Amino acid sequence: MPNPETLLRPSPQAGASSREPRQVGTYTIGKLVGFDAARTVLGIDGSDLITAEMTLTARELTAPGFVTDFGDLAAFRTHIDGVLDHRDLDQVVVDTSDQGIADHLHTWAAANLPDGARERLHAVRVLTGRLPRPDEAHSVQFSARHWLDGLPDGHRCGRQHGHAYLVTLPSGPGGNRLLPVPGELRALLASGFAGKILNRVIGVTPTSEHLAAHLAGWLASRGLVDAQGRPFAVRVSETESTWAEFTPDARVPA
Repeated sequence: MPNPETLLRPSPQAGASSREPRQVGTYTIGKLVGFDAARTVLGIDGSDLITAEMTLTARELTAPGFVTDFGDLAAFRTHIDGVLDHRDLDQVVVDTSDQGIADHLHTWAAANLPDGARERLHAVRVLTGRLPRPDEAHSVQFSARHWLDGLPDGHRCGRQHGHAYLVTLPSGPGGNRLLPVPGELRALLASGFAGKILNRVIGVTPTSEHLAAHLAGWLASRGLVDAQGRPFAVRVSETESTWAEFTPDARVPA
């Protein structure tokens, strides 16, 4: 992996400055929307809880540290609520399979999201049934406060508020598999993040994207890698329906 470039970034919330590693990699955010619908798939009733997950990616973040503001994705839920939720999908979409619904939503998103979000649209996938929660070996939860600077007046995230964060280490295509969380990371989150004001913990505005990159950098700086010697990707979820992930570039062979 390329050596991280160290930049001096002011932290006005903390009244001081700190050096944060500028990680080289890809940022991804996910927005999940669940809905209930009836449908027929290959002649069999497939009525169930359906979850649509839209992902967006970027190599660089926009201020104050977003792939895009999750508020820019609100129309995704509005479309699902108005067109797909509590409907007979046989009467709404041509292909009622998971992939068919995903294709419908991707086409809609590519045409209707705000410009900045549309440019970063990566994929839409559809999952059937209740989503499993990660077990304790593969996740860490902690509660903390933050606020985000540089947002428009009246933006709710500009106010100090709290989240019950969930941290996981995804692996494989789409992050479908989770890796066990090293004890060192658990200890860091318990002692340095839980119950804290995150603006005073890291040297950048504590968006989920910045938190994921910070934790990935912390793991890499201590030589903590997966079983194949690759740097860990880190996913941070503020809510049940949103997450942000940072995936460091693969290690460059010597």
